[in-house]
Amino acid sequence: MGLVGIASECSDRQTSFLAQNGPHLRLPGQSPLVGDGDNGLLERVVDEHVGPRLSSLHSHWRVPAFSCEPDADVIENFARLVILPNGAQAANFFFRKRDDGMGMALLLEKLLAPTARRLGDFWFEDQIDFVDVTLGVTRLRALLGTCVRCGSGPDAPRRSALLISAPKERHFFGVDVVSAFLVSSGWDTVVSLGRSASDNARAAQLRSFCVLGVTVSEEAHLEDAARMIEMVRKRSANPSISVMVGGQALRGRPDLAARIGGDAMAEDGPGALLLANRFYFDQLTAG
Repeated sequence: MGLVGIASECSDRQTSFLAQNGPHLRLPGQSPLVGDGDNGLLERVVDEHVGPRLSSLHSHWRVPAFSCEPDADVIENFARLVILPNGAQAANFFFRKRDDGMGMALLLEKLLAPTARRLGDFWFEDQIDFVDVTLGVTRLRALLGTCVRCGSGPDAPRRSALLISAPKERHFFGVDVVSAFLVSSGWDTVVSLGRSASDNARAAQLRSFCVLGVTVSEEAHLEDAARMIEMVRKRSANPSISVMVGGQALRGRPDLAARIGGDAMAEDGPGALLLANRFYFDQLTAG
C-alpha cells in the first residue's frame, strides 16, 4: 500500500502530520531531462526510507571522533523522539546537540544518519509501523535541511548536481530516488538518463555543477562508467567537481568507487544526500 493509503488508515496525529508536511515532500520541478514527473515518485521515495541500511556512507568520509560525538544511547533516544506525536522534543534535542558544539559534519553523519538507520531497525524488529518510520524520516529530513541552510549564506554558490546513468543502463530508479532527496533539501538537480558520455560531458561543460552522481547497475557497465566520469571531469566547468557513485554493481564494494574514478560511494538516497552536502561544504571551504 502506498503512502496515501496508509495515511488514510493511520491515527489522527499521523494523518495530520503527513497532511501538513506533504507539500514539503513534493518534488519541485526538475530539469526537463528528467521527463515529466509522476505521482508515484513520492511513494517510491518513501518506500526507499524503510530499507535496512538507510544513510550508509563510504567509510572514507567518516569524520573523526570528538568528545561530543553521540553514542548508541543518544542515537536510541533521538530515534524515539522523532516518532513522538509532538516533533518539538526531537527538534529541541537536535538543537541542544548543535549548541553543545557538534559541527556540521557530526550532525549530518553521526546523528542524523545513524538515527535513520535505527528507525529502519525498529521497523524490521516490528517495534514501530510504516507510518512511524515515514514520520520519523520526514522529521530527520527537515532537520537535515536546517543543517544545510545554516551553512549556506546569501553569497554561497548554488548547490547543484548532475545525476547520470552509465551508458547502456536500463535501471534508473535509484537516480530518481537520489534526485528526490536532493531536490527536497534545496538542491538543483539535472537528471540525464540513457545519454552518451559526450552528451553528459557537454552538459557539465555548459553549466557548473558541484556534484556529479553516477549510477551503475551492472558490472558490465563499469568500464563505460569510468570513461564517462573521466570525460566529464576533463570538460567540467567546475574543475573541482566531486563525483559520487552508486548502484547495484557497486553495493557492498566501496573499492570500486575509486577504480572507476569516483570520490566516494553512496548506497541509498539519504546517504547520497549526506555525501553531496559534504562535498558542497568541502568545496565551499576550499573556495
